[in-house]
Amino acid sequence: MEDAARTAIIDPMNAGTAFSSGHSSSQPGSPQYGSPQQTSPGGSLRIGDAERERAVEMLQAAYAEGRIDHTELDLRVGGALAAVDRADLAHALRGLPLPDAGASSTWGTSSTAQAPRVPTGRPGAMPSGSDRSLALLAHWSGVPTLFVGPLVIAATAGQRSAFVRQQATEATNFQLSFLGACIAIGILSGITFGIAAVMYVPLVLAWMLLSGIAGMSSLCGNRWRYPWAVRLLK
Repeated sequence: MEDAARTAIIDPMNAGTAFSSGHSSSQPGSPQYGSPQQTSPGGSLRIGDAERERAVEMLQAAYAEGRIDHTELDLRVGGALAAVDRADLAHALRGLPLPDAGASSTWGTSSTAQAPRVPTGRPGAMPSGSDRSLALLAHWSGVPTLFVGPLVIAATAGQRSAFVRQQATEATNFQLSFLGACIAIGILSGITFGIAAVMYVPLVLAWMLLSGIAGMSSLCGNRWRYPWAVRLLK
C-alpha cells in the first residue's frame, strides 16, 4: 500500500494500476485501465517529463519551507531531472514528507509514524507585501545592528513566513561573516603594524552595497543570496 501511495503522488494518471497490481482480471471483456508501461533495466517503471517537473516543484516547496538548503536543492533537482525511473525519483525526494496528510512515510524512508503535513502553496509564488517589507527590514537592519536585527526578525516574524525566515537567516549569516572578516583584518593589522587596516575600506563598502542590494531584491520578491557568506545558520 505504501508503494501504491508513492505511485499516486508521482504519477496520478496511473495510480489505479498501482493499487490494483496483482488483482487484474483475465476474464474476457474485463476493462483495461492505463497502458502498458516501459520498465528500466532494474525493473522499476520509467517516468516522463510531467513526473520530473512535479518532483522539481516538490523540491522547490521544500526549499521555500526551509527543509533543504540551496546546495541540496541544486543536487536534488539535478537528480530529479536526470531520473529515468521511479526509483531514481524517490532517491531525489528521499527524506521529504509526502504532500498527502494521510500518507505514513517520507520519500526514501520507511516509518510507522504519520508524516507531518506539508503546507500548501505554489512554489515560487510572490510573497505578500508585508513579508517582502520584513525581508527588506531584515537586510537593512544589519547595517546599524549587525546580526542582531536580522536574527530577531528570523526568530519572530520568520516563524510565520518561510520567505521572511530564509531572507532574515541569510542576512544574519552575512552579518556574522562581515563581523568575522573585521576581526580577522584587525588581527592582521596588529601583525603588520597597521598596514592591513587598508582592507577595511573595500570591506565596508562591499558590506554596505550588498546589504542595500539585498534589501531591494527581497522587496521585489526575490530570494536573495549573498555572493559570499559563511552560512552558520540554516
